[in-house]
Amino acid sequence: MKRLRMPANLRDVDNRTWRILGLVAGGALIAALLLYWLVVRNSEAAGSDQACSGSEVLYWYDPMVPDQQFDAPGQSPFMDMALVAKCADEAAEGVQVSPSMMQNLGIRVVEAEMRDIAPTVPAVGRVEIDERLIAEVQTLTPGFVEHLAVRAEGEPINRGSLVARVYSPELLTAQNEYKSVLGMAESVAPASLRSASRQRLSLLGMPDGQIRRLERGGAPQRTFPVYAPTSGVVTDIGTRPGAQVSLGQSIVTIAGLSRVWVVAEVPEAALGDIRAGLPAEIRFPAYPDDVREGVIDYVYPSLDPEARTARVRFTLANPGGRLLEGMFANITIQGTGGMALVVPSEAVIDTGRRTVVIVRRTGGFVPVEVRLGRETGEWTQILEGIEVGDPVVASGQFLIDSEASLSGIIERLEAAPPQPSTDDELAAASGRIRAINTESRTLTIEHGPVPEMNWPPMTMDFAVQRPGQLRGLRSGNRVEFRFQRRQQGNRYMIDRIRKVSDE
Repeated sequence: MKRLRMPANLRDVDNRTWRILGLVAGGALIAALLLYWLVVRNSEAAGSDQACSGSEVLYWYDPMVPDQQFDAPGQSPFMDMALVAKCADEAAEGVQVSPSMMQNLGIRVVEAEMRDIAPTVPAVGRVEIDERLIAEVQTLTPGFVEHLAVRAEGEPINRGSLVARVYSPELLTAQNEYKSVLGMAESVAPASLRSASRQRLSLLGMPDGQIRRLERGGAPQRTFPVYAPTSGVVTDIGTRPGAQVSLGQSIVTIAGLSRVWVVAEVPEAALGDIRAGLPAEIRFPAYPDDVREGVIDYVYPSLDPEARTARVRFTLANPGGRLLEGMFANITIQGTGGMALVVPSEAVIDTGRRTVVIVRRTGGFVPVEVRLGRETGEWTQILEGIEVGDPVVASGQFLIDSEASLSGIIERLEAAPPQPSTDDELAAASGRIRAINTESRTLTIEHGPVPEMNWPPMTMDFAVQRPGQLRGLRSGNRVEFRFQRRQQGNRYMIDRIRKVSDE
């Protein structure tokens, strides 16, 4: 049988046809794949937009492990639940204020900073006599005052001035004995006897000048003079002319005025900032232009129980005696402080239950609870709540505070009971008990959404703080509970739980 052979030109046409058909089929496949990719991409974009209601999705996360971020939706590797979208419009916290509105409202933001908060303590003082310059003028032998040169308290007196003349029978007898010894021959009255007799006159208080006068042949004196040992003013007169003075009795008291004390009253609340050695500025109403620099040299060890003040002392030079006893002084003491975290005092808002400052966080403004230290001038110390560099609203914060209150931010802040730190704030939820384990003190609860934690509805285990919290609860009960936002171990701890119904 003879085989039919196709003409060569027809074979060429057929090959070209198949090549064309192959190219068309390949193009169709590529188009189908591209269409599929576009559909999937649009589907994912639509899903993202739907998850964030048209807003941009920043990332996906598990609410139970919010610090771990994912680039695409899916199932959580940590919990049996789907990942949740973090939307762009959720990234900014608290109250939103545009830059133009900030300028119109005069909102000023400053950073919390470290400063030396050494306080200044104002006090009122009074000039007093320096007791270390007080001298008592006495005699060393009993006698009688025959002449008193000082007759009134407050009189000035100079060192070496005559104060009184005293008649002393014992001293007059000792003078006569010494005079007799001086007239005896050396064989009868040796040098040792003369020395003892002379020393006796000195011990009885007779001035050296009068003793030398006896040695030069002078007659014994009936009275002996008493001189002022220091300059000052007479603050007390202990006797009068003609009166008897006994051994150790003061004739007059003299207070020196070359130095004075300024004793200030410091409130009890400021004692923690006061110590010896601190400098102070001292002003006297009588001399407005006379500003003194002083240093605390003594803090008295007692407190006035009624005024609740303590006394501190300054010692000042008093040239010319210008500072008089009883004169008032206005004192500013530079206290101790050291470096501390501070914000402007005007930035602090006291809500009555909590003290907060408004902090800018991720584009928004949120109230942050703080614990305050001391207040020094225009600065207030922050012990807890914010850190160095945190942007704090220093003016206009009450407008933001009002908006925060309207939006419920302040109420949510104050809903949590007082805790030692923000890590212990509580979140509220409600749900149904699915299981109770009394040995491990845990509850398995199917709960609804928890807005404070960004949690969707789920079933999970919680621990209780006390076994008594499980009393009266059983599986199937509907409950309302609050739990700590931070895990203890691998469990969230229930702070309070209340049964709503048995079904």
